[in-house]
Amino acid sequence: MMIEAHQTTAGFKATIGLELHVQLLAAQKLFSAASAKWNEPPNTNVNVADAGFPGALPQLNPECVQLAARAILALNGQIQQRSAFDRKHYFYADQPLGYQITQQHHPIGRGGYVDLGSLDGLEYVKRIGIHQLQLEQDTAKSIHGVYPGHVLVDLNRAGVALIEIVSKPDVDTADEAVMYVRKMQNLLRHIGVSNCNMEEGSLRCDVNVSVYRDGEDRLSGTRCELKNLNSLKVIRGAVNAEISRQIAVVQRGDNVEQETRGYDAQSDTTFVTRTKEAAPDYRYMPEPDVPEIHINESWITRLRKTLPETPEAVMSRMMPQYGLVQEDVETMLGEPGCTAFFEQAVVGRDPKRVLSWITSEVFGQLAYRSQRLVGSSLTVPQFTQIIDALSSDAITSGQAKQLLIEFMDGEQRTVDELIAAHGWEVISDDGRLRVISKQLLDTHPKEVARYLKGQTRRLNFFVGKLMQATNGQAKPQNASEIMKELLEARR
Repeated sequence: MMIEAHQTTAGFKATIGLELHVQLLAAQKLFSAASAKWNEPPNTNVNVADAGFPGALPQLNPECVQLAARAILALNGQIQQRSAFDRKHYFYADQPLGYQITQQHHPIGRGGYVDLGSLDGLEYVKRIGIHQLQLEQDTAKSIHGVYPGHVLVDLNRAGVALIEIVSKPDVDTADEAVMYVRKMQNLLRHIGVSNCNMEEGSLRCDVNVSVYRDGEDRLSGTRCELKNLNSLKVIRGAVNAEISRQIAVVQRGDNVEQETRGYDAQSDTTFVTRTKEAAPDYRYMPEPDVPEIHINESWITRLRKTLPETPEAVMSRMMPQYGLVQEDVETMLGEPGCTAFFEQAVVGRDPKRVLSWITSEVFGQLAYRSQRLVGSSLTVPQFTQIIDALSSDAITSGQAKQLLIEFMDGEQRTVDELIAAHGWEVISDDGRLRVISKQLLDTHPKEVARYLKGQTRRLNFFVGKLMQATNGQAKPQNASEIMKELLEARR
């Protein structure tokens, strides 16, 4: 659905800015060697630095710096050749240090933009500016409701590397906000910076919203922050609800108070979580235990050369080249490395069949195994052997799926070797199939009679019996044609 330019609602417009907290695809945490793997048993990926032990010093993970820099370049921003960390002080049960190490004043990236347009569903072109991109560490996870009156804390997430991407207040509508977040998801997945799964918490969103009367300065309204919006649907609902609430406040002659608010999806309303007066003083100070980051221009140049095509460029090229629709390419872009896998596999093959097998069978196996395509056991030559064997009727669809499972389990033999090992060689001798078919017809006279009386679906019964008798080695089309011919001959 195409979205038209935003309309004034009762003489009002909205000003919206977004803060995205994105977990980096680094193997280790930002300042320790502890694993950053998601969904591990509680409190198993913890280092003394993450847990705030006295005397434990943070040590910056260079992989996190590189991933953050990739994001900056992909967003058309400027990597700062000098950046530094700050301490953001506040006490909470899931913050073992008593402060968060972040980059409030000297971030690693500034500037940049995201363009929204027809490929995103807009009938107009909209540029959303980026204010800054900073590295910071995540908090631990508080778990409520397990033991009444107690809060459990899982330190696995404490210290995991995040980038916070702060947009400029350039967004006008909830639809634009959702498109911006979706585009960020696709881009950051595509360049291998994050998996951006909101359901896992690896992408979290805060939105600042204010309203102003048509004709006034777009920054004249009082902004409220909507915290911890965890899905695209929730973002759209929360922003629309908050815009409506603020308009109603102004229309009755009251002032909008600067607040932090949450969103109740069931009632479709926002609610106060913290007022301006209750906002903490974070007492920012330079982080004394982490040195400044200094990056030279040659490092930036080398990094820039490693970036792939942008998602827009990939879509614009692949759709006409392979006869795909936008949704097809977007699906592949959501899995890092998938477009490259497809383009290697599709050479000399039917694009639709290759695409279908990747997005249904391969993706299904990846989801079942909680794996990514990059790093899985499946190789392009293995995949193309399956497609070729299937296209030549050397194997059935069910056998092809079984081979895919075996390859993803680490099987190294070729498709031909596996076919021989399983005894799956196709019976191409029609004479042999006719002999077996006649025996089956003689064995089931009642079913033959039903077919001849007009129950033509009984053909499927005999085809199934033939496939069973040949251990699936008959070509389904051949089996159907031979059975039908022999049945008709008995009229």
